[in-house]
Amino acid sequence: MNKILKYSAVSGAVASLLPVVAHAATDSYSDEQAAWGALFVIWAITMIAGLALFVFWVMMLIDLFKRTNWKQESDKTLWIVLLLVLGWIGAAAYYFAVKRVLDAKKPAVK
Repeated sequence: MNKILKYSAVSGAVASLLPVVAHAATDSYSDEQAAWGALFVIWAITMIAGLALFVFWVMMLIDLFKRTNWKQESDKTLWIVLLLVLGWIGAAAYYFAVKRVLDAKKPAVK
């Protein structure tokens, strides 16, 4: 009985989308509306990617300031400057060159 209810709910959801799909398939939209729609989708993807890169950059800055197992204190200063100047590219370089390497060398805590 549960399978029947599950399948009926899915088929009901799909059936409710059919008028939307049928309307989208018609030529009721102008080329200008389609271009604006595509532009909006590209803008939304860019904003989401930019936000994700900003969050990654902030996470690497936090890791940089919290980290204490540096070989030299000047290394920390260099990475601060690089992260602030290069942004998310510097954060990616920090992640692969420092964070992964030093985290791998960290002794396991029991």
